[in-house]
Amino acid sequence: MTHILARAKPINPMWYFERNFNALMKILSRCGLIEDGLERISLSGNLIEINLLERSRYTLLVAIRQRFTKSGNSRLLNDIQFKVRLYLDAKLAEVVSYQGHNALQPRYPYPNQQMYYPDEKRQVNLVLYDWLLNCSQQDFNEFVSA
Repeated sequence: MTHILARAKPINPMWYFERNFNALMKILSRCGLIEDGLERISLSGNLIEINLLERSRYTLLVAIRQRFTKSGNSRLLNDIQFKVRLYLDAKLAEVVSYQGHNALQPRYPYPNQQMYYPDEKRQVNLVLYDWLLNCSQQDFNEFVSA
């Protein structure tokens, strides 16, 4: 009698790109940014803004900003700002800018001048994943388009 141990399938290292894409597309299509041709939407009483910066055949570039106060003058917390490129053909979403830091590299030597983590790009995409997970628990039926 042979015994075969079942191995758990390892998680794809790009799982967060895929899940971010699915969550963003759900929000964008529910609010009309994809089908209705809108370029800007505001959610949660204007505390979350999503702007469509670029639209091409295979990609979208969106800017996401969450304010923590209506006036945007919080001295305790900075606004959360992402620029995310959605690859429609590959069904992936990648953070290309976070909090004004552009052109994030996949790996950084450590220590480095900017004090980035060695896997800064992965960390930033995981932050987007957590942020979207939190957003998915909110009700975005009411939105303002501009």
